[in-house]
Amino acid sequence: MPHAVVIDAVRTPVGRAAADTGCYRDVRAEDLAAGVIAGLVERTRIDPALVEDVRLGCVQQQGEQGFDIARIAALVAGLPVETGGVTINRNCGSSLQAINDAAASVGAGHESLVIAGGVEHMDHVPMNKGYDPCPALLRRHGEGVMHMGLTAEYLAAKYRIGRQRQDAFALRSHLAAAAATDSGQFAAEILPTWGRDAAGRKVLVGEDQCIRRDTSPEALAALPPAFNPAGGSVTAGNSSPVNVGAAALLVTSDTRAAELGLAPIARIRAVAVAGVEPCEMGIGPVPAIHKLLARAGVKLDEVGAIEINEAFAVQVLSCLQLLGIDESRVNTRGGAIAIGHPLGASGARIATTLLHRMRAEKAGLGIAAMCIGQGQGVATLFEAL
Repeated sequence: MPHAVVIDAVRTPVGRAAADTGCYRDVRAEDLAAGVIAGLVERTRIDPALVEDVRLGCVQQQGEQGFDIARIAALVAGLPVETGGVTINRNCGSSLQAINDAAASVGAGHESLVIAGGVEHMDHVPMNKGYDPCPALLRRHGEGVMHMGLTAEYLAAKYRIGRQRQDAFALRSHLAAAAATDSGQFAAEILPTWGRDAAGRKVLVGEDQCIRRDTSPEALAALPPAFNPAGGSVTAGNSSPVNVGAAALLVTSDTRAAELGLAPIARIRAVAVAGVEPCEMGIGPVPAIHKLLARAGVKLDEVGAIEINEAFAVQVLSCLQLLGIDESRVNTRGGAIAIGHPLGASGARIATTLLHRMRAEKAGLGIAAMCIGQGQGVATLFEAL
């Protein structure tokens, strides 16, 4: 059986979703996605005609993100009309699911070369735009299950993770992301992308926009609770912001890579998805990681590098507590609290960062995992090659 491997992984800098200051405020989602697709093809020097399918995660599939943005982006990127495109939605886990689906297809021999990734423009298409909750859902679950901030507050109370610890983790994220940026650790994964500066001038954006180098314990402590004013601990400072970005990976089989003379950076060893109660969606990575490790026959202490998407500081801290993981192996270049969380692109973003981390840190195994709104978790195990 062929094994799915990753040849390369790239991403845009992550921008702020803001109509006045966001660096991608006048850049369309399709163009961002097309940019990483075209950049990936150029970097790997593959014949575009060999790309059989483009699989992109995207949560809000309407407006400029509607009508199968994966197919549109593939055409905008200049791929042949024979290349397919499909858009995937597993909420926050959409683009990690796109990678997992690509691995399954390649591993089954259905396709030989796929681009997988994701895109989200949370300024042009806001997260809750047009959302109409199903009344039948409310017979079993309260309205709060789709209010992510309240699920984070629930975890804080259940696992007794206080404000000070959450703020410390948020500070760690910003400091680590700033250090990684300043030392050039993101240079191998970021494709500089055209956008606007604060004054409106067209510029080539090369860094993530939401990293706060000037934050401090005092500044974080001064922020009011964002979701539970009467004694809550989850704030704008220890939560991920709303963002814009895209990421893409080239997935093929080990046999096809050898035929084409391509050097894989990692093998996709195992994938997993799991469900949890929607009210504590943040712990979704825990059962997903347990299932992932069991499928691969691997112990958690054998995994050298871990990326868990930072929807909220308390959410990651809850997962680390339940898994018994020391945070020294997790998100060492910062996470979504600093870098950003462009929903449909975040899974591919953390996978991209993980793969480049693994190479730099000489980690043999790495896990990318995410919590998902409505109560799910998704995870992928990569083995360095």
